[in-house]
Amino acid sequence: MAKQYLHVKAILLLPRKVKNSFVFVYLKNNPLQAIGVVISVISLILAIVGPWIVPHSPTNPMPGEQSLAPSREYWFGTDENGMCVFSRVIAAYRMDLVIALLGALLAMIVGAPAGIFAGYFDGRKGINGVISLLILRFMDVLQAFPIFVLGLLLVAIFGPRPINLILAIAIANLPPNLRLARSEVLTLRAMSFVEAARASGNSEFKIAFSHVMPNAMTPVIALISMVMGFGILLVAGLSFVGAGVRVPTPEWGSMIAVGSHGLIIGHWWAAFFPGLFMGITVFGFSMVGEAITALSDPLERIKLGFR
Repeated sequence: MAKQYLHVKAILLLPRKVKNSFVFVYLKNNPLQAIGVVISVISLILAIVGPWIVPHSPTNPMPGEQSLAPSREYWFGTDENGMCVFSRVIAAYRMDLVIALLGALLAMIVGAPAGIFAGYFDGRKGINGVISLLILRFMDVLQAFPIFVLGLLLVAIFGPRPINLILAIAIANLPPNLRLARSEVLTLRAMSFVEAARASGNSEFKIAFSHVMPNAMTPVIALISMVMGFGILLVAGLSFVGAGVRVPTPEWGSMIAVGSHGLIIGHWWAAFFPGLFMGITVFGFSMVGEAITALSDPLERIKLGFR
């Protein structure tokens, strides 16, 4: 009986603990970021279940139903091919978010360790110092290319397949990931725990990747959501010019490209709704990135009265 009483009491106290948590208080004081979190969660859910809950097929046109205005049957109308715009907008979450997420993760997996190496061995003598310098100069060259042109070049060389769009996002975002990780390491490598690890007989590589890297990854992880927003825009832009995802696969950029043909004759819905949902989603992920960055800042905890 005592155990059951304690269990029930813990359940009753849980909402109060949640309300008094640092995350809840921070989001309550920052409504835009709270809205961004809600948008991002809904977006991820739609990416999982979206193609299964839509009222019409997102890939098969319906004969005789071309360019219909929004109605009870077709909430967002139909496009010039006779496909339901609402069904395609919801189903597009899976394609856009999967490509953006995988591109962001690949950029972090490759860029962060390279940034750790470049930052830890920056200014050192020997082969490691030379490699660190070469990595930075290569990133300078890569960053000098206009991002959209670089994406077009990659897709032109390897073709407009989803895997190539993922590579385009990853390569375009290698420099930000690398430089962010490097800037964190430049601060951390002078701290006392690094000297303690070195005095314990650890090799420089072990210190860099076992001791310094875990402490430098928080801002890099926070960057993922922002890179996802960028990735969605890049995929949409490439698809809009015909170098990305092709019709009939549901994707916001290609939907805007198809819908733009009808704007001049007043068929605004086929381009408006994909652009609206894309903008809302990008906003949501950018707010999540800001929230993660703030939540990982000890000064923010102190400002809100947490220790």
